[in-house]
Amino acid sequence: MASRSRLRELVPGVLVATSDMYMLNTTVIVAGPRCLVVDPGLLPAELHGLAAEVADRGLVVEAGISTHPHWDHLLWSSDLGQAPRYATRMCVDAVEKNRESVLDEPLRGASAKWYAEWEAELAGRLTAMPDEERFSWSGPAADVVVHNAHAVGHCGLFFAELGVLVAGDMLSDIEVPGLDWGQTDQVSEYRDGLSRLAALDGVQVVIPGHGRVGDGSAFQARVAGDLRYLESLAGARPFDDPRLTSWPPMQQQHQGNLDGFAKAHPAA
Repeated sequence: MASRSRLRELVPGVLVATSDMYMLNTTVIVAGPRCLVVDPGLLPAELHGLAAEVADRGLVVEAGISTHPHWDHLLWSSDLGQAPRYATRMCVDAVEKNRESVLDEPLRGASAKWYAEWEAELAGRLTAMPDEERFSWSGPAADVVVHNAHAVGHCGLFFAELGVLVAGDMLSDIEVPGLDWGQTDQVSEYRDGLSRLAALDGVQVVIPGHGRVGDGSAFQARVAGDLRYLESLAGARPFDDPRLTSWPPMQQQHQGNLDGFAKAHPAA
């Protein structure tokens, strides 16, 4: 279990820490003595380490953002302070309506990791963004890219001034698309999410929810790779995606996509 956040600077004012669990990325955008924390996580010691390193840098957390309503993106530590934490309205509603399955069971129930003691009461305490097109704070504003790919109310945050896209659980180099089969026509929703992200002009750095940070070329390649995966899924064509063999959990996610698509499109 990690004991520190290991924040590293990608470009001036943009720090990222990668968890030992699921390679989850936490992004910290810095502006003077204040900062914005996106998807803080993941293990309790990492959350404490994140807060300690932020404090060591003389920073105060102005706000937090969760990109979507999955438990590993909804965490918080009291060490980070009482800053407001935001998400899209659909994300907030999803957490409020399904808190038991989204948070209580993963963090407190039988499936919780035996070694992890999260501050479960702080998880998912979110407020809807006042503007779902542009998130403004003391530092660089972010264009908010809202879609329903991967999860209801998912969002990407594009800091155009920095050329940085925080993509949430999209555009990973280790994960194939994770589709939410509880939604109607998730393949189309995922394509729509990708098209919204692909339309962004000036992406120089892409930070996925899980995996390695990429440059502008990687951003374009990942969009294309995810579209190819969806085309193979919808067209019942062979899959040649290297991510299927690069990380063991992807076989399970891929099988879930195959099963979900077959159930959603029984005549396909």
